[in-house]
Amino acid sequence: MATYGLHIRAASGQIANVRLLPVATQEISHTDSYQVREFYTGRVEARQVVNLAFERAGKLAEILVDEGDMVKQDEVVARLDTALLEASRDQTAASVQRILAQVELAKLTTKRQKGLFEQGHNSEQRYDDARLNLQALQAQLQEMQAVLQSIDINIEKSTLVAPFDAQVGTRNADTGSVRDAGMAIVTLLETSNQQARISLPTKRVSVLTQLDTVQLSYQGQQIAAQIASVRADVNQATRTQDVLLNIQSATPIAFGELVELELVDNRYHTGYWVPVEALVEGKKGLWNVFAVVQDSEGSLVTRRSVEVIHAETSRVYVTADLGNVATLVSAGTHRVVPGQYIAPVTREN
Repeated sequence: MATYGLHIRAASGQIANVRLLPVATQEISHTDSYQVREFYTGRVEARQVVNLAFERAGKLAEILVDEGDMVKQDEVVARLDTALLEASRDQTAASVQRILAQVELAKLTTKRQKGLFEQGHNSEQRYDDARLNLQALQAQLQEMQAVLQSIDINIEKSTLVAPFDAQVGTRNADTGSVRDAGMAIVTLLETSNQQARISLPTKRVSVLTQLDTVQLSYQGQQIAAQIASVRADVNQATRTQDVLLNIQSATPIAFGELVELELVDNRYHTGYWVPVEALVEGKKGLWNVFAVVQDSEGSLVTRRSVEVIHAETSRVYVTADLGNVATLVSAGTHRVVPGQYIAPVTREN
């Protein structure tokens, strides 16, 4: 009834004598586009992860690292027992020396037999026997030298070294255990170069690759990162592509931690940014706003239909026919009705 009486007085020109309800209002302007901030979560991982193993089977003589230890490139990680290999090497080396002596004797014999044959004091058969015996001994020498080299290689491969600067992750063996070839002894995580793996929609990958440096958010801190690579395949389950980013942080981040990438998407669609509080629910799921227009009697509340295009926490982007600039009831919409005169209280955007 109070509102009805107010309208009656307004119609009879008595609105100036009525105390009007103060209502918060805000001026909005027409724009041709709006920005959407998109957030994508990724996980920090090592650029290289290797399960370090011996190429030959054997008994583990010692392991020199434990979980969490830092190792340098070429630092010894573990050793196999090489007692049998050392004994075999000594035996093979002795055989090599014996055959060397036989080769030397065979050379002298062949030289003598050749001289006697050329002087006619010896048969060609004896010369051929001496010559071919020398060739057989030389071949046997090469064979034993190859065996000796193979043993040296196996002895060398009985020492496991770190291929790069890393931190020991999992330790899978203990001293005294017998390991088959290829069984992991330790897992090494490269610490000098950390990467973040983030899955992005294909259309956003093209935007990201145009940037030299991006900012990642980690526990409220901004960390610079550069694009290392983009996987060419699309994940069939998520329809996204994995992007690897090199993290440029002086403080290492624990592997497996989450980081966040923010991208801004410019969308071209005419409309207005409106406070969420300014929306009024209409019929059949439609939305309205209360626009404030000036007439001869004062500030009049009118209803306008809008279409919500994009919503954020405190504001929404809508399309409507409100002109280039409009004034809206920005809060307390439940206190007013269309056709009511108010006392606008301007609120900053």
